Amino acid sequence: MNAARRLRPLAVAVVLSLAPAAACSSGPDRPAPFDRRIQIGFKSAMPGMSDQLSNGIFRGFEPRLVERVLGDAGVQYTSVLLAATTWEDALDDGNTNHNGVDLVVADISNTDERKGRFDLVGPYLKTRLGALMPAAHPTVVRRQEDLTPLRVCTVANTTARSLIEKEVKPRVPVDGQSHQQCLERLDDGSADVFVSDYLVMRGIALNLRTAEGKPRYAVAEGKFGKEQSLVAALPKGHGEACRWLRGRIGAYLNSQAWVDELRSSFSFGPDDTDANLRGEFQPVTSTADGLCDA
Repeated sequence: MNAARRLRPLAVAVVLSLAPAAACSSGPDRPAPFDRRIQIGFKSAMPGMSDQLSNGIFRGFEPRLVERVLGDAGVQYTSVLLAATTWEDALDDGNTNHNGVDLVVADISNTDERKGRFDLVGPYLKTRLGALMPAAHPTVVRRQEDLTPLRVCTVANTTARSLIEKEVKPRVPVDGQSHQQCLERLDDGSADVFVSDYLVMRGIALNLRTAEGKPRYAVAEGKFGKEQSLVAALPKGHGEACRWLRGRIGAYLNSQAWVDELRSSFSFGPDDTDANLRGEFQPVTSTADGLCDA
């Protein structure tokens, strides 16, 4: 996709506020496509990480990261809702949902296949996998092997799906085309657990409640699988923009604002010190080496 291509008109789009913040100072020179208004794709139904409210505004750790990293640099952008299974097409050319985008920030793990197809920027978080279950019918999941006898729902085209298929081989794998579908599987009893990134599962468990105000879901005690480095994605061939954005993400990552937003978005308490949160969820900067030049 050419960096200078015309953007498609959108049926539903929301301009996020560009609130100032001290963590990242703005600079006068921005490489294409950040030198004009761009479209950024987010997922929804992941409260804490990213969720679209009824008024169309996105909130959560990832939209806030974009505000800090791009908004504070003077980049104007429009937010676009993307499905978990079609974000790659939207970044390529938008043929599936006609919402072509310039950048995706949507719980994307760094993989070799994606590195070969897109310019990946970051990482901005690291997290292992976690398991979500109905709060009324909790299941003990302390380690990966505990998933094998269960009915496990995963979303298509995710690293969680790959792990479940290759390593866990559960008694009944349950298909989901979105986070919402896996939550519906928990609700109707056709799945015992929903497996995805731990921080996503934690955000859902803390934010979604019944009509009576009780938690609808609980996140398992255990975390499993290798650490996933979460990155933003640009179309291939945007090396200059990738390196510029990587520098801004790196500055934000080392600021107090990053850990404060992590604490706020995922409701970590005072017993979770800044040092502990950084140790568990802040990626090592060196893991970004080669991403923009692959």
